[in-house]
Amino acid sequence: MEEEERYAGIWRAAAYVELHLQEELRLEELAKLAGYSPFHFHRLFYACTGETLSHYIRERRLAYAARKLRGSAQSGTEIGFDIGYGSHESFIRSFMKRFGEPPQSLRRRACTMREPVLVNRETIHVAGVLCMTDTTKDRNIAQAWKSLSRIWASIPGKVNERISFGLEIYNPQASGDRERQFDYLAGTEVADPASAMPRAAQVYTIPGGRYAVFTHVGSTELLGETFRYIYGEWLPSSGERLRSLGDSGFDFEYYDARFQEGRADSELDIYVPLCPIDMPSSE
Repeated sequence: MEEEERYAGIWRAAAYVELHLQEELRLEELAKLAGYSPFHFHRLFYACTGETLSHYIRERRLAYAARKLRGSAQSGTEIGFDIGYGSHESFIRSFMKRFGEPPQSLRRRACTMREPVLVNRETIHVAGVLCMTDTTKDRNIAQAWKSLSRIWASIPGKVNERISFGLEIYNPQASGDRERQFDYLAGTEVADPASAMPRAAQVYTIPGGRYAVFTHVGSTELLGETFRYIYGEWLPSSGERLRSLGDSGFDFEYYDARFQEGRADSELDIYVPLCPIDMPSSE
């Protein structure tokens, strides 16, 4: 059985979890939804996600809490109770362990990014695992990274073992707004794109040229805020125009030693491709 088919029920259960984070989630019901016995479901779930079901649900509920804190006036205590915590203190402890700061600190932080710098980059080749996602299903991206970890050792010619790339390829009609379905490649730079790659890997070429580089600070769960600023505020007022990857929009995330998920000072860079100064947009 192909891995994608084998894990289809697991993805279905994970999607159900995402839509019902404020409800009681039982192993037996999720296993039935996936089409497996509870025992087999639990084993497959761990093999697929690298997490036990209970840990996965807790992490997704905390991610939901972070987004609610940033996007609503609801108190931290109310949010904690909504996702099943029995006391304010237990919610605070779990939240700090996950995000490296207490809920009110995250809520008060004015933004999740630094203003961009403009750079020129050389063309690179990235090999990795591709998934289709959208802004309501970003958990698919986490699964792509986990799949990449399983084939990491078999990818030949990695340029730097400590640097990874998240390439986002947007539908030609999306204009880079991240509000529709797009493809996401979790990968690493390789020296020779023609080398024999693992069957699960795909290779893309990221073109060189001018880029605006935005540094996102904090959890990846809040990346949406940074992208909304980039495409909703910065780009329209910058006078810059986007370049394309073929006929599609794109950008990419750059992960190095600064990235430490679970720390408030974790950093990653987002590269947004810009047209050359002396060349009009292809639009």
